Amino acid sequence: MSETTGSGGDGVRADGGPGVSLRRLAGAVGAEVVEGRGAARVRRVVIAEAGEELGDAAGTLVLAVGASGEACAEAAGRAGASAVAVRSGSAREAGRAGAAWGVGVIAVPGGVRWDEVAEVVRGLVAPGEVAGPQRWGDLFALAQTVATLTGGVVSVEDSAHRVLAYAGAAGQADAVRRDSVLGRNCPEPYLAYLRQEGVYRRVREGEEVVEVAERPEAGARRRLVAGVHAGNRLFGTIWVQEGSGPLAERAASVLRGAARLAGTQLLDHYYQGDAAARVPSRAELAHGLLTGRFDAAALGAHLGVRAGARVAVIAVDLREPEEGLDSLGREARQAEAMGIVSVHAAAYRRNALVTAACGQIYAMLPEPPGANPAPDGALTRWASEVVGALRRQLRTPAQAVVAGTADRLEAVPEVKLRGHAGLAVLGRTPSRAVESYEGLAGALMVRGVLGLVAGRPEVRFPAVGALVAQDAEQGTELARSLLAHLDAFGDVAGAAKGLSVHPNTLRYRLRRVVELTGLDLEDPEQRLAAALQLRISLGELPGQSPPFPG
Repeated sequence: MSETTGSGGDGVRADGGPGVSLRRLAGAVGAEVVEGRGAARVRRVVIAEAGEELGDAAGTLVLAVGASGEACAEAAGRAGASAVAVRSGSAREAGRAGAAWGVGVIAVPGGVRWDEVAEVVRGLVAPGEVAGPQRWGDLFALAQTVATLTGGVVSVEDSAHRVLAYAGAAGQADAVRRDSVLGRNCPEPYLAYLRQEGVYRRVREGEEVVEVAERPEAGARRRLVAGVHAGNRLFGTIWVQEGSGPLAERAASVLRGAARLAGTQLLDHYYQGDAAARVPSRAELAHGLLTGRFDAAALGAHLGVRAGARVAVIAVDLREPEEGLDSLGREARQAEAMGIVSVHAAAYRRNALVTAACGQIYAMLPEPPGANPAPDGALTRWASEVVGALRRQLRTPAQAVVAGTADRLEAVPEVKLRGHAGLAVLGRTPSRAVESYEGLAGALMVRGVLGLVAGRPEVRFPAVGALVAQDAEQGTELARSLLAHLDAFGDVAGAAKGLSVHPNTLRYRLRRVVELTGLDLEDPEQRLAAALQLRISLGELPGQSPPFPG
């Protein structure tokens, strides 16, 4: 049994750290996850012959060389291994055994040699010993986001055509992509074809997303490619290969945005810098601009945004449930959501900034110099695309508010507050995915008035307060019936339908309200005061959380 250990490929030590996810390992070698959670962690790889004793295999991926997949999965389970890799032909039996023993199972295609699989996995779990693409974790996250949004198989290459990161359904990768990942470089015959067709010339010239036609004789499916530029220089490319189905309609736009985002990482790669330190630094600067913590002009200079630029702000909330995810799960979901929003934002505006604040995500979209202000309709359509992608990919009822456009960088925090307040109001109507701040103006005004009145206990409508107290004591519904009637602007039939009662029942309740309180429903001031009092007394005042919690 041969073995490789090392520091965890996700930047965590192998001696007890979480290691590399099984899904990532499977994608790297062109395999499919058959059984077990793709998030299961692997810290080392061993090659096991038939009948070989594994010993303590905690955190191990076992390569079943010449062994029965079912028997190997059982042996791996007995030894406490994380996962086992088998040939596709024995994947079904191995999957059943893996399920019984709690072992992940991945199916490796027959055309991939076991020594190639072991080498690639070693490069991921021990990047210091085997030079591999795992060093560029941010590129892997970006590649996964692109794969998610396009439905394709993605790879990121540097200017020397070396593969730095990859993502997508491994079983849908064509021969060229598999050879590129396993060989860490694009096959030379395919490179020659790309040069001959002028593909690299076109991606060098600008931001064009170039389509490369399918070539069945070369084992290459249809592709899209975009260049990653820093200034006038091409530092690499991002490819998305068509899998078993067509690419998403907006695949080209997604790829263009991803290419813009990848510039920082590839620039650091070229100069052997630290991309992992630089990217969070940019996110922190964006957070400072959003919250007004530092001088806006200085931050803008660092971020490449003119001090006098107009900046549109869109606020996004994933609306994650309070239960069902631990803190680590929520962080992972938000990181994935940040990637999706960032790709869309970069595709829409070159200098777009995306950051998190108050548990929400904010996109800041600077307008290009000399451009006409973007109409609210265009920003709303963009926000709708983003929320649609989040709802599809994360299965979360995300919502967004187009907070407005700051006429200068210093005004961004003020516009951010509008988005924060708008999301609080929009959350009361989950069916509405996107709304503008102006569209919420009425609800926000009422919210503000309620907040003021709630802080003044001496300003009350005593008769209405007594009505609410009586309902609580006797189990009646007079107060809520009155509020429904006022909200429906006197439409008894509509209010009764909302309460699921007969109109005559509502009329009776309203008569009782008048008898008990002396309320004059013909008086507009009494109607308005009653509506405000009922909202406060019935607990419909939204929580007044500070915009920047300490």
